[in-house]
Amino acid sequence: MSIGLTSTWRSKQSKQKRCNRCELYYVQSLDKCSHCADLNGAELTRLKKTHHDNSTFGQYLGFVALIIGLLLPLNFL
Repeated sequence: MSIGLTSTWRSKQSKQKRCNRCELYYVQSLDKCSHCADLNGAELTRLKKTHHDNSTFGQYLGFVALIIGLLLPLNFL
């Protein structure tokens, strides 16, 4: 991707702000975080755990894809 396309893409993205409560990003133009504004303490804890579990699962999938990507060329030797 060229530098011109990257700057164009970034200019189209809305500004993000990190929520202090749930630590996720939301659109800066909103007054409250769209993820956790209506959640109580227990629901917020469940949101954080779910987000962490999803992140961990994605890391495992990336690791498996890396292993497959390294082993696949060895089949053709």
